[in-house]
Amino acid sequence: MMNALERLFVDSKLGVHVLVCVFAISSWVDINGMWVELPIFVTHLPEEWTLPSYITILSQIANIGPIIFIIIAYILKKRSPASKLTLDKVTSYAIMFVGLTSTLLLAFLWQRTAHVAGSERSVALLALSFFLAVMDCTSSLAYVAFLAALKPAYMASFFFGEGLSGFLPAMMALGQGAGDVLCVNGSSTVEKNISGVLVNGTSYFEYPTYTDPRFSVQLFFILLSALIFLSIVAFTLLNFWGYCKDEFVTASSYDLEQDFEEKTKGKSYSCGDSVEGLGISNPVCSVRDETPNIADGHAHFTDLHKSSDSGSHVMAAGSSGSGSSGIGSNGSRDTLVQNDSSDEGKSLVKKGEDKEVSMVIAIFLLVQVVIINFLITSFVLSVQTYSSLPYGISTYNLVVTLSNIANPLACFVSLFLAVSSPLTISALTSLGCACGAYIIVAATMSPDPPMVGHAAGGPVSVAVWVGASFFLTYAKVSVAGVMRLAGRRALIWYGVATQLGALIGAVTGFILVNEIKIFKDASWC
Repeated sequence: MMNALERLFVDSKLGVHVLVCVFAISSWVDINGMWVELPIFVTHLPEEWTLPSYITILSQIANIGPIIFIIIAYILKKRSPASKLTLDKVTSYAIMFVGLTSTLLLAFLWQRTAHVAGSERSVALLALSFFLAVMDCTSSLAYVAFLAALKPAYMASFFFGEGLSGFLPAMMALGQGAGDVLCVNGSSTVEKNISGVLVNGTSYFEYPTYTDPRFSVQLFFILLSALIFLSIVAFTLLNFWGYCKDEFVTASSYDLEQDFEEKTKGKSYSCGDSVEGLGISNPVCSVRDETPNIADGHAHFTDLHKSSDSGSHVMAAGSSGSGSSGIGSNGSRDTLVQNDSSDEGKSLVKKGEDKEVSMVIAIFLLVQVVIINFLITSFVLSVQTYSSLPYGISTYNLVVTLSNIANPLACFVSLFLAVSSPLTISALTSLGCACGAYIIVAATMSPDPPMVGHAAGGPVSVAVWVGASFFLTYAKVSVAGVMRLAGRRALIWYGVATQLGALIGAVTGFILVNEIKIFKDASWC
């Protein structure tokens, strides 16, 4: 562990790691806060068991945010790195301030309903969840794009902080509790027609009553607002505190690879030579200096950067502090090679092959990101009530909270057991998909999922949900580590894959839950 910590903090500052971590908490803390409150929402709001599917589909309609960000980023494609970094910063501030305002409003308006389309709807909760989702979905692109301006060592801290955006609300929800559902005996007088004679009779039944949690939903959302405020403070310090200034990479490492190619066509530059018109040294050497390789058996990556004339430059893309790998991002001019004899160090592509091989590896990993987010970010969340609530509200509460804790746990493990091999990442994805398959089967069997009514039913449901969250998050973070060294553009495509998978899963879940209605509620009593 000490060696891992030494690798993590080499050429980086502990204080900046902390600030990056706190900044990342704002990425999904508000939406995650809504999810861990669902055990309370489904017992108090008119949508009941279908509420998760509504929140999920609204979260994906909110992809209008990332789409706008991508359009603006494309318009600024030929602009200076300073303009692109300004876009990332302004967007990040907007995400946090809108999140702060919406979360405060939720604290006071979450129970407000209105009659819409013939039914009572939780208009305040659903409307505010949409605004939160717009901001949080956009953070998948804007935040990681901003991280490209920092040294690679801080990527692991960012994902740990993003994991805390689920962990902290989950811990708060565990302390809050979800209350309980108590079945109370009741009776009513009814008239019965016996041989043409009306006779008064008594009908007996049970109805649910709900006990209050340990502290209110209002206080819960006020505490979430405080976390977002701390993220705003951390982000401001990252950008304006002199202590952090040296932790930003040079422009050449951020987004000048394309400009370097355009400025150097037909010319040859050696390490240390200044590139006319860019005011920088050869970025092939700059990136090597800023992301040193890790010795002693850890993964090394080499990006063969073929020049337009007969020579070639070699860039040691290296591993970040978390052991991440890199994929070439310069089109036909890049081939990714891994130089290591260990199992984890098997070549991602063979030396000397053309650009299509590197592209195949990138697409292979991004497809996995789509599948991962289809499952854990949207689809299984849409059916979460049906897979776990039949075992009782306590089981449902544990599923919601512990699966959110498994997310940062996976990020923490990735700091010390970094994965860069596509085969290992695929194995993690497969384990997560197996857990996801069990969840889906259990949901389709509602109100009688496997082992319902047995002592083992609830614990198994919780364990499977925790496993799905852990393995799929571990795989997702590992792919992000591979993409980091390819630069800002690769990270944006990673964000696109994240949102695409979540969108497909949300639409599928909403249709199956609310239109086809293949999932059935269980009676509270």
